[in-house]
Amino acid sequence: MIDDLIPNFSRELEDLNAIAPAGWAVGFNYRWTGPEHLFTGYPQTWRDEYEGNNYAIGDPVLLWMMSKNSGHTRWSAIRTPDLRGVMEKARRHNINYGVAYTRRVGLTKSFLSVARADRELTDEEILTYDAKFNVWVDLLLNRAALTPGELQVLSCFRNGLGQTETAEALGVSAATVKQRFMKACAKLNASTRTQAVAIAVARNYI
Repeated sequence: MIDDLIPNFSRELEDLNAIAPAGWAVGFNYRWTGPEHLFTGYPQTWRDEYEGNNYAIGDPVLLWMMSKNSGHTRWSAIRTPDLRGVMEKARRHNINYGVAYTRRVGLTKSFLSVARADRELTDEEILTYDAKFNVWVDLLLNRAALTPGELQVLSCFRNGLGQTETAEALGVSAATVKQRFMKACAKLNASTRTQAVAIAVARNYI
């Protein structure tokens, strides 16, 4: 299902194992009942301990992600008191260094947390996954940041119109239609017209 909304998302999650071999978690559309989509690559032993002891209450990383509207930070820069010793317990599972990402869209939050045992993530690695995370959130929750003009073009394509017919229907040039379509494809991470329209329809963008 989510691969229909974020192309190649399963592969993206596999790639997280390279940058975050100690574990990772990504959640989208988080409400009081929990996230709509949640994926995790943390060791099962840590997940069992974390969930069994309800470490979410008092986890300084989670508290940071829930308290910010958007942004990212290394775990080592988080100053929230760790009253339950969650980070020390995580280190027993070789979860030593990490980065937290968060973003609010409307009334919901999405987050990404990545961890390593051996070192801090580099600035380049942090920025790479900041960009990826924001693309994922846009695709799922923010209409992929598509403009009204780009949505109009996708709607025309969904209705079976070609590029020339779309230009006539919208009162713009064929070059403008092509430009809007190319920008829409980039935002949707789609490589074909069919794929772009399918993603937009699946997420009710059009």
